[in-house]
Amino acid sequence: MTRTVNQLKLLESLRINEKNNNTFTPLDLAKETGYSENSIRKYINEKLNGKYVHSADGKTWRCQGILKISNDEFISLMSQSLKAKSLTPDIKIYRSLLKRSLDAFILSLEVYNRPSLDNRIEAFCILSVNAWELLLKAELIKSSGLTTVFNKNGYSICISDAINKRLQQNDPVKKNLDVLIELRDGAIHLLLPELQPELSRLFQANVLNFQQRYLNETGMSPLAGQSVGMLSLVIDGPKSNLATIKENYGEMTANVAKDFLTRFHNTVEEQNSNEFSISIDYRLTLTKSEKDSDLSLGVGNNGSNAIIIRETRDPDITHPYYQGSAIERINQLLNSKAITKYSFNAIIKKHNIQKSKRSEMHYTIDERHRYSERFIQWIVKNLEQPKWLDESITFYKNITKKK
Repeated sequence: MTRTVNQLKLLESLRINEKNNNTFTPLDLAKETGYSENSIRKYINEKLNGKYVHSADGKTWRCQGILKISNDEFISLMSQSLKAKSLTPDIKIYRSLLKRSLDAFILSLEVYNRPSLDNRIEAFCILSVNAWELLLKAELIKSSGLTTVFNKNGYSICISDAINKRLQQNDPVKKNLDVLIELRDGAIHLLLPELQPELSRLFQANVLNFQQRYLNETGMSPLAGQSVGMLSLVIDGPKSNLATIKENYGEMTANVAKDFLTRFHNTVEEQNSNEFSISIDYRLTLTKSEKDSDLSLGVGNNGSNAIIIRETRDPDITHPYYQGSAIERINQLLNSKAITKYSFNAIIKKHNIQKSKRSEMHYTIDERHRYSERFIQWIVKNLEQPKWLDESITFYKNITKKK
């Protein structure tokens, strides 16, 4: 397990260097990963040189292409002998499904962000559903083998079966996908340009959900090295006008649209989650604590220099994990089920992670706690200490006994 954790640390360090276009030395990587400098040199020379790392002088190196490989692919690369090993059918199909899923996801963004394309809403639904189907089937193959995806007749299971096997019934991500599938199947009536301002919020949530799930599965962002502007799907506009729809498309289509919108708005209120539909909401709160704000207002003389704008922070990017997904991510990095809800809460309480509503590791929004990738990596690193988790659990037991 320690070896795998160190390999993932090495991968993360290489990804950061490529993303920032940094040069580095083997000693730099050794300090960041826990490997010896000689081990780093061996990995570079035997596994990475000429393919993912390059050097002009033999002393400093640059990364190229490391952002495009997953955690599993990197660990496999690091673990294999110099003589190539053949891949099992499961691994071959798993990797193929992931690649096709990523292709469909990126294409869905490209067609949606093409203003001249009249049927871009339909195209987005079809491609996005396809991307999810391939991703979920890849997950099933990895966790349980080919037989969970392919029937005896050779055909694979449908997307609804894949969703039911991988997502909980009350999961907002599942609810979002269910609506997207309904839109795809009922495109002749429901995918109207007049519905776009509302549907785009559903689509935006779907994109962010996919991005997070793909990251959890592979360790890399599906948009690594590409502009985050590709995620700008939300169109802020008025609610759909049923009278206009009736005039343009007829009474039957208007009735179908009305029924859909009623159910959609009810589900938005019921779920109350950005994982189902992104909320376009602006709030100003007066607070004396600058660290709790996204923008600050100052009082200047005679009104001059009165406003100081700080950089806004999107918690979906900076703090993407809730408790369940955080535990799943930690255990994925550890390649075990070392962390449970109880031990996770023990770590939170022992180290007072929730003391601040907004920190580099924790963020509270709508009374729900969210956690950053830095928090995940902090836990994984500390778990290398033999008694660190036990001390947190003991502390948690003591404070719960007192209540």
